[in-house]
Amino acid sequence: MAQVRSRTGSEFEKECEIDGWKRQTKSPKINWTGKGRNNIQRIKSCNFDPSLFKLSENSDLSKYDIYHSELKKYREVKKYKREDLKSWKLYSEPYFKIATKSNQSKMELTTYNKFVEDFWEYNQNTGLFETIQKGITSFNEGITFVDGFIPKEDLEFRTVIVKNSWGGYHRLTIQFKLKFP
Repeated sequence: MAQVRSRTGSEFEKECEIDGWKRQTKSPKINWTGKGRNNIQRIKSCNFDPSLFKLSENSDLSKYDIYHSELKKYREVKKYKREDLKSWKLYSEPYFKIATKSNQSKMELTTYNKFVEDFWEYNQNTGLFETIQKGITSFNEGITFVDGFIPKEDLEFRTVIVKNSWGGYHRLTIQFKLKFP
């Protein structure tokens, strides 16, 4: 069953199908180095060493929710009001994560959380977070909100660790807010 945030977001995307805009969603496909069929196996194959767990060149970072065929433009859609954007809001969770009960059994909580913290620390100065943020936001022109559109140039982005996010597992997320509220 989908999260309430996900369901209401999808419903709002459909409401934004006006004035030539059509719902056409694209999520980033981030691939990591390491061996295995999933990110947990890849993390383990890198021996929990964040310097070996890198963004693969065949990753596709583009992200958008609606498309205007005449204008050839893409936008993200978020169910927030402009007044909500004075504080940081969730933009995307494109990084690896534990988000299902079956994945919980594949990696112990403290081991995973230590890797997330080590990965965060290691990549503070590598440019990885900026690369992913730029890639995810570069394809769209900005975000459509409940009360209008804001170009991406008027927004700022950051990557943070949300500790004890789901089932006690840490999660790396991209957040955004207005530059000048």
